[in-house]
Amino acid sequence: MKHSLLFIAFLLFTFSSFAQLRYTQTVFNKVDTIKDMEFAQSDWLNNMVSLLADYNIHNGESKTIERPLYMDIYSPHDDTVSKRPAILFGFSGGFLKGSRHNDDMIAFCDSFARRGYVTANFDYRIGMGADVTMVFGIPIHVSISERNGARTVYRAVQDSRAAIRFLKHNANEFGIDTTKIYLAGSSAGGFVALHNLYMDKPDEIPPFALGSPTLGNLDTVGIQGYDGRANAIVSMWGALQTPDLIENEQRPALLIHGEEDDVVYFKKGVPLKTLIPDLDALDFNIPETYGGYCIDTALINRNIPHNTYFVPGKKHEFYGVKTGNFGDNGPNQYWDTVQWKISDFLFEQFKPIAEFEYDVQELTLNCFDNTANSTLSEWDFGDETIGNGSTVSHSFHSPGYYKIILSSCNANMACDTLSQIVAIGNPTQVQTSFAPQIKLFPNPAIDQLHISGIAENSRIEIIDLLGRTAIVANLSDSKTVDVSLLNTGIYILKIEREAGTYVQKFQKVN
Repeated sequence: MKHSLLFIAFLLFTFSSFAQLRYTQTVFNKVDTIKDMEFAQSDWLNNMVSLLADYNIHNGESKTIERPLYMDIYSPHDDTVSKRPAILFGFSGGFLKGSRHNDDMIAFCDSFARRGYVTANFDYRIGMGADVTMVFGIPIHVSISERNGARTVYRAVQDSRAAIRFLKHNANEFGIDTTKIYLAGSSAGGFVALHNLYMDKPDEIPPFALGSPTLGNLDTVGIQGYDGRANAIVSMWGALQTPDLIENEQRPALLIHGEEDDVVYFKKGVPLKTLIPDLDALDFNIPETYGGYCIDTALINRNIPHNTYFVPGKKHEFYGVKTGNFGDNGPNQYWDTVQWKISDFLFEQFKPIAEFEYDVQELTLNCFDNTANSTLSEWDFGDETIGNGSTVSHSFHSPGYYKIILSSCNANMACDTLSQIVAIGNPTQVQTSFAPQIKLFPNPAIDQLHISGIAENSRIEIIDLLGRTAIVANLSDSKTVDVSLLNTGIYILKIEREAGTYVQKFQKVN
């Protein structure tokens, strides 16, 4: 029986440790991938100008062909959680090139699936229409207008909404929590993410999109019957056609941008302009767009919470790719930083906030997990014992100050911890045999706390009643510790020696 209890305790500890890391660090060694999953059919431009094929430029938009849209879906191998947040990743390429097979999109999907997410890199339609003047089958003049640009972005936004609706429709099959589907995009994919979130009303659709030939409403493409907007977005070096689209949208956004970006401008400018050849035969009349700086300003002016990571001196795709593909040396030092920024931002959207109450009756502690939507509660009572359940009782062998730690997890198995120092019994002074000579004065203390009766260079720790370490110090001959920067309140002084541990409460006042 004893061995069985020890084994159960070991499993609980192992499971709790695993859950604490999930979504914030790599916890799965293997990823399962479903390739080429068709999520919709849509009309692709189909009148390529042969001499402009490298730029994916088409002569007008009247000729189209219906083709499938695919996504590749990644999930953690042998995962037992059935309701997981999902991240869709949208590729870069200026709406003219690139694909879901870009190096960075594959790497993102693999990395975040190993953290516990379901991830997918998805197709959206690329290619841009233009007004082309032909002589004997040779283009002599090409004009790309605001209309062409607006329709190009709009098609991609339609496809992103179709991808989200597909995941919602098949949520049970893929183990997805439909309230936690996020969209992250790079460059053109950043445009898609931003417009997916902020272009959400019929009157916000560009008039060009509904002109002949009409592209239809926002949800014309793919499975119907679900909201096609992401629950939060990440825009990496993307931009908006106009900040007026934002209105009062409260869904969270993370904006990542290099402040010297000359492809999609950090402030305001014509995107791709520096990449377009300066030719008399080419008119590139795409209007200015509004980058991370302008979007951040608009969100601040509307008092809408959001996150930013703006890097001075850096340009487009600053984590070490070109149109989404790594060079011979792989990504640079910003690759890991961007991943951690995205990881921290998304985890904050669905992590629980641990809360608990307790009462003490002599040596018995009763604890109550008040964490919203908690499905798993695990407790460390600070005396080398653990327990589980939303309501627990634990009896201690002796009075003392014990650090009680709650680990509380929700249905996504996202977890948070909270600790508090709790007085059990009457622990006015819990001490070992060497302790009677140890004295604290003055108590209450204002600026300095003097400690007598201990050896030189003793290591002390001061802990607040939430279990947080406030001061760690090695005391010199003066045996004095500066407590002037502590907030007013009750603290625990802890001294650990070979002979045992001394713990005493003191008060900090102003």
